[in-house]
Amino acid sequence: MLKRLSRKKSLMTKNKTVSRVPKYISGFMTALAGVFFFLFPETVSGVMGILWGIVLVVAGIAGAVDYVLCIKQFKEENYGNAAGAEIVLVYSIIITVLGIIFMIRPNLVMQLLSFVIGVYFIIDGIVKFRNCTLVPKPKDILWCVMLMLSLALVVAGIALLVNPFGGTITVIRFSGIAFIISGIESIAEESFKKN
Repeated sequence: MLKRLSRKKSLMTKNKTVSRVPKYISGFMTALAGVFFFLFPETVSGVMGILWGIVLVVAGIAGAVDYVLCIKQFKEENYGNAAGAEIVLVYSIIITVLGIIFMIRPNLVMQLLSFVIGVYFIIDGIVKFRNCTLVPKPKDILWCVMLMLSLALVVAGIALLVNPFGGTITVIRFSGIAFIISGIESIAEESFKKN
């Protein structure tokens, strides 16, 4: 009985060690991806554009096939027209064309993302600036900080609109730093866990 308990405890310890291995690998891969994001942001933006393009083309083709099958089923079962199904076909064609465009010009995805983020920053900055100026408190440090941050948001948004690719590269680099920190944190967390 004592031998069985000792063997069971040995297996449990071994299983804990084995269960940590995927977390170490995950942390290492996350940190490695972060290094790649930080060192090669242009490549990352291109790869992301191609991946988005592939996803959209596959989704578009799947939608078109679904449309054809739906029309075929309606005719076979004598239901008449598949009312509204044409919208699925139009949507499928649009996303397929977008997917092809993104595959041909992969940086377009990141530029569009930068554009959307830029517009968001401008609107958010203006709203926060407006909130700060509704009740001005020039002697309050927090009010001054909020006013400066709202103006900084507007400037950042304009910078992203003026130079979307440069802004995209900065966003990718910051993402890379975040991935590196997250990966190191995962590895450290597993290393310092108690058995």
